[in-house]
Amino acid sequence: MSRMLPNLISSMWTIALVAQATDDGVKLAISPQGPLNKASGENVYLRCALVPELAKTAVTDIRWQDPRGDLISGSTREGDRIYSQTSDTASTQLFIMKLQKEDAGDYVCYANFPGHEQLRSTITIDVYQDIEFVDAPAVQNPVSGELGKITCEVSGNPAPQVDWLRDGTELDTSGGRYKVDTDGLYITGINVEDDGEYTCRAVVAANGGLKSQKIKVEVHNKPEFTVDEEPQNVRGIEQKTVAMKCGVTGRPVPEITWVFLQSNSEDNGKDVTKIEDEQRTSHHTVDPVTGTMTINDLQKRHQGDYKCIAKNPAGIIEKIASLFVAEIPRFDIVSNTTESEGGSATLQCTARGDPAPTLQYTKEGQLQSFVAGADPRITVREKERELTLTINQLTREDDGLYVCVASNEAGTAEKSSHVTVKFKPSFQNTPMHVAKTWLDNKIAVNLTCIAESIPNATIRWEKKQRNEMHGAPFLLITENSPNIVIEQRGPSSSLLISPKTIDDFGVFECIAANEMGEARHIITLYEATAPGPITLVEFAEITANSIRFNIDGPNEPNNLDLDSYEVYYHEAGDSMDTAIKRLWPIGTPYTLENLKPRHSYFFRFYAKNAVGLSINSRDFERTMPDVGPPRPPGYIPPTNESIDANRYRLQWTEAEDNGARILDYQVKYWKDGEKDKFRVVTVPAPASHTILSGLSPSTRYYYELTARNERGIGPAMNNTFTTAHAQSVHRMVDPSDYGLLMSTPVIIGIAIGSLLLLLLLLDVCCYCGWKRGVIAFICLRICGQSKNLKEEDAEKRTIDETDLHYEKQPLTTTVTETTLKTTYREAAAELEPEDKPSP
Repeated sequence: MSRMLPNLISSMWTIALVAQATDDGVKLAISPQGPLNKASGENVYLRCALVPELAKTAVTDIRWQDPRGDLISGSTREGDRIYSQTSDTASTQLFIMKLQKEDAGDYVCYANFPGHEQLRSTITIDVYQDIEFVDAPAVQNPVSGELGKITCEVSGNPAPQVDWLRDGTELDTSGGRYKVDTDGLYITGINVEDDGEYTCRAVVAANGGLKSQKIKVEVHNKPEFTVDEEPQNVRGIEQKTVAMKCGVTGRPVPEITWVFLQSNSEDNGKDVTKIEDEQRTSHHTVDPVTGTMTINDLQKRHQGDYKCIAKNPAGIIEKIASLFVAEIPRFDIVSNTTESEGGSATLQCTARGDPAPTLQYTKEGQLQSFVAGADPRITVREKERELTLTINQLTREDDGLYVCVASNEAGTAEKSSHVTVKFKPSFQNTPMHVAKTWLDNKIAVNLTCIAESIPNATIRWEKKQRNEMHGAPFLLITENSPNIVIEQRGPSSSLLISPKTIDDFGVFECIAANEMGEARHIITLYEATAPGPITLVEFAEITANSIRFNIDGPNEPNNLDLDSYEVYYHEAGDSMDTAIKRLWPIGTPYTLENLKPRHSYFFRFYAKNAVGLSINSRDFERTMPDVGPPRPPGYIPPTNESIDANRYRLQWTEAEDNGARILDYQVKYWKDGEKDKFRVVTVPAPASHTILSGLSPSTRYYYELTARNERGIGPAMNNTFTTAHAQSVHRMVDPSDYGLLMSTPVIIGIAIGSLLLLLLLLDVCCYCGWKRGVIAFICLRICGQSKNLKEEDAEKRTIDETDLHYEKQPLTTTVTETTLKTTYREAAAELEPEDKPSP
């Protein structure tokens, strides 16, 4: 009883509270309060609780109902987006995960209240769709030239409003090229200048939604063939290289593929870079930049159609071009022939190639080909791929190689054939008719004959008998013949004869024979002797110490040629036993030198050949003239002797001195037409050239060149020269010319300076060694030495000024004719009487 009392009191208290709640209004409260406006995809949480809470014991079964009137399960199974949870009798919770559009509506929380109407509370949830870019790629490539579209498809609820920006600047889409549609922006005549960064911007005014999508736009161009590099039909040459162009533009750069199209080929339809020959070698290459297809080592099987395909994301183009491969000519038949002289020979030549080659015959060594009708002996017949050449009335000159030449655009091929013309032996190229030797000559004489013939001839030798009464007029020569050796080399046959008796000389006959006939050639072997006496001696040119002779030897056509002339000479009063010998080879100047002026000489001459000396000539006597002025210098023709436009290198051969030493050479020269303004250059001997300076360009000069010896001035050698143009290039100067190029004052200055320096060095040595000389004199004078010592020193330092004397002659001087003559007279007068030979 005591236990039941508290329960009874509690029940009564509850009844009292419920009664009070009914009076005050028991209800269900939902939080948060509605209505709710939520975005699709959000999560929603709702709580429904009894108010007041004291009435919770009177309320049962609190639950949620969705907008379709279905009870919302309290399950938390995986995959349920909407579910409820009840923690106690006074409240329940509703969970909506990833809100969707169909989840919108009224959600009802209800509970049973015994003795009363069911408690209900409703909350409305509105679901709106947030801005979503359904189709708006970040990079887009519309095609140039078309109606360009930049896709930006936007969804949302409420429906968003879309506008566009380009590179941060709002586009005017109210008209013109730009038009906004529900799926994007349309641009009329789009091109590469429309490239840029576009912004697709979507707004919802009702809920303040704003989203944007950046889109990079790069306009693409469809592939197009360039004008100058569009695929064209091409002709190539076998074994060479050919290129087929496929120049294409496009954006991005198109990918180029070449395909071979030849229905009867196993490679038909293949990418050319995948085609290989039997050796698995690819002949085709494609330049990925230029699109040019190159085919190396062209073969006929490469001939056909080729298709160039160019594609990029904007489109594809293709074009077919044909390749023709020209075949190099090749020969099938080239004939040789052998015929007799006077007969006919026919040559035939056939060749193939594509295109069909043209054929022609030429003879080796000749430039012109054979043409029908050009020579009545020759017939030329031509058919397709075949040529026939017929030569009638054959001669030896027709023998030889004939070249068949086949030509087409692929090139030229040649093939030789031979025409052999048979003919009887001929000695026309045997120049020997006479030979000469002598008894017991240690070197055998060679008798050679050359027998030309086709076919080769057999050669034999016979010798004519001196006495035909003793047998046949000719005697066959064999290997056993005495003093004779036979040598045979092809068409050449030789007899090597070493005569021992007079019978070994005579007439020899070379006989050659073949199937076409026989030929004979005679060679006479003469016995050579020492030459006969000299027939003529002339004293051609005489100076005081030299003689040049003209000599004629004996006229002996059947004897050996002369080797040389010899002369024996001595002064009058001496004998030939003491004579001096001089030998001259035939054809050289026959000159004797170093003879004595005004002395008489006797001369005896001999001729010499391989056998020996002739008998002597008679003795010739000649008295040498007195010493006199020299001969004229020798002329040397000019060979571009201008150093430059203002200098000229004049050359000569040195003059004969005529018995007295040559002192110098004098060049007198003047401009054409200005002889009275001549200049003179003196060149010390020995010399063979000088440099003339200060000349005018492109000017003709006359000159006289004379030599001077101790007896006077010789005759002049006169000639002309012409200076170079002003623009002429300097030629290299002979180092020996440098001295001649120096002016007279420079030479004098150098000489005086050198002499003074030498005197100074000598004076220093004298002072240091013996306290003598100019320096010592100056020192003693300063120090106050005695007058006697000064006089003694002055005497010891006396210098012979004649040692300092040297001849000073200007290299170039302007003088008059009178002055020139006076100068040379004075020079001649300076010769001492004892220097002149007595008469």
